[in-house]
Amino acid sequence: MQPLSRDDMTNKLTGTLMVFACSLLISACGGGGGSPGTVGGTGSGTTNGGTSGGTNTTVSVPKITLSLFNGATVTSSINASGVTTAQATVVDDKNNPVLGKLVTFSGDPTLITFNPVSGAVLTNAVTGIATIQITPASLSSGSGGTLSAAATVVPSTGGTGILTSGTTDYQLSPANLTLSALDIQSTTALAAYGTRAVSVTANINGIAATNTPVRITFSASCGTVTPATVTTDGTGKAASTYTANSTTTPGCAGTNVNITAAATSAQPLSGAIAVQPTLATNIQFVSATPQLIYLVGSVGATQSQVSFKVVDSSGNPLQNQPMSLSLTNAAPGVSLGTIGNRSAVAATSNSAGVVTVPVFSGSIPTSLQVNAVLVSDPSVNSKSNTLLVASGVPVQSATSIAAKELSIEGFYVDGVSTNITFSLADRQGNPVPVGTSVNFVTNSGVMIPATCVVPARSDGTSTSTCTTSIRSQGTRPINGRVAILAYTPGEEDFVDANGNNVYDAGEIFTDLGNAYRDDNFSNTFDTGEFVVPRSGAVACAGGSNGRLDTCDGVWGAADVRGLQMVVFASGAATISLPATSRSGNVGFTVADVNGNSMPTGTTIAVAGRTASATGSCSATVTPAIIPNRVGSVRATVIPAPTCVAGDFIDITVTSPGGVITPQTLTLTP
Repeated sequence: MQPLSRDDMTNKLTGTLMVFACSLLISACGGGGGSPGTVGGTGSGTTNGGTSGGTNTTVSVPKITLSLFNGATVTSSINASGVTTAQATVVDDKNNPVLGKLVTFSGDPTLITFNPVSGAVLTNAVTGIATIQITPASLSSGSGGTLSAAATVVPSTGGTGILTSGTTDYQLSPANLTLSALDIQSTTALAAYGTRAVSVTANINGIAATNTPVRITFSASCGTVTPATVTTDGTGKAASTYTANSTTTPGCAGTNVNITAAATSAQPLSGAIAVQPTLATNIQFVSATPQLIYLVGSVGATQSQVSFKVVDSSGNPLQNQPMSLSLTNAAPGVSLGTIGNRSAVAATSNSAGVVTVPVFSGSIPTSLQVNAVLVSDPSVNSKSNTLLVASGVPVQSATSIAAKELSIEGFYVDGVSTNITFSLADRQGNPVPVGTSVNFVTNSGVMIPATCVVPARSDGTSTSTCTTSIRSQGTRPINGRVAILAYTPGEEDFVDANGNNVYDAGEIFTDLGNAYRDDNFSNTFDTGEFVVPRSGAVACAGGSNGRLDTCDGVWGAADVRGLQMVVFASGAATISLPATSRSGNVGFTVADVNGNSMPTGTTIAVAGRTASATGSCSATVTPAIIPNRVGSVRATVIPAPTCVAGDFIDITVTSPGGVITPQTLTLTP
């Protein structure tokens, strides 16, 4: 027999003491000869009962033994290229496998992940082993960590379950991630706005990542890849779909699109897809701005911008498309592109697919269209909406002025007003441009505003009228008759002998003198009356055509004008009855204190009264309301047949302001 070393003697003595202790605490050790099991221990949980030949083995408490495997090989390394599993063997206090027990695995989530992700797995039905797959959270991590497994096990003798756990350490192995086999089917061109499948394979340490999901990001230099981020499947492949569309102009058509697949820590892969050019299938009329223009020399716009858009079958705009633009139905003088040009104009669509060409008015009012044709395919063409060319320069013969109420109760009262409207047109009866300005002046009251502009209708076209108002105030004319002059630059009328709508030397025209305000309505200029001074000094007739001898002798520009009378009337009426009255119809006159019309809207009412206690008398009157006029009104009382001589007719005149003027008519034989 060999002598024992100090360590051997120590171990032998320790074993002897443990056996002795165990014999004293047989209930705690679970049987003679075995060492006690440790909760959470990672060893076998058994010990020999003596120095040799002892086989009496017991487990005093449940325990979990935790191991890592790469396939069937025990390992302490976790890498992404293989399949790493953790096995937790669960036994009870009798060393019997615990079957169908839920085991929960845990570890640093920044280092490892589980499959299933919950980390909870049941032990199998034979050996009491729970198995779970472990994957590195990062393919590039090389850290180490500790893996844990825990379960609650009820002792064989019953009672409360004991929380049992086991641990083991591991080392992560960084993976070499590469991408390969980028498939973009680039051998054939892709139709414009078409779609195509794209895919790539992820490799870990040179082997397809069949067990480790890898996030792949696809991108395109034009168009979209949907979805842009894809996780590899069980074969290590990530697949998505490319679409050759684009929100930017000109889009992807007719270009080579670069497709890139990328993943963290891997070299990206790229390839090109050729996208076929798109074809123009339609030309759309966009706008004519403005749609109404005016003859050369007018105060309105004389040029319009006409725009078209070239689109493909999907309605997308196409740039760099050669176009030919030409006039249709154009009157003489209308030009396209540049002033004086009537030939077709070449243009190329811009980045928005739009071509724009200017149209210039001529000398004749007309309607016209612009025709747009695609040079590469003349069957693709379009016409603009109708563009109108109007004169727009007002002439004297087409103007008029009117008051809403010709007589207002303003002789004694301030602040009473009525609207004044000046209507204009050109020599062809076309409206003047929106924004044409008209000036107003008066010899009494105030014009609000003193200048107005021609507004637009709801459709944007001109109303060809201008409206302001006059308000009573200040010094009134002694006769209550107020003069209002409206005037604006225009042109003189002429007789177009050759029909070219342009004045030619020798053609008859109306020479207008300086416009003036005829304050006393004498139809001639009197000293002190307002006048619009111009340079003319040629002899000509005065009157409504202007101040005497202020013409210029040549056709051209002149102020067109209009004169309107408005009565500032009193509220009190003057009722003029005949000297004798009969029982038949009786006429009488109603006027204001100056002999003018009562304010427009004044009412006349009559009522009959009998002179006897037994008789009856009633009457009617016409008109019952003062009409819109400047002079006095002749009214008629119509007594009822029952009225007799000596009966009375009471006449009451009431102004819009509420002033009442009564008068009584006595009927005589």
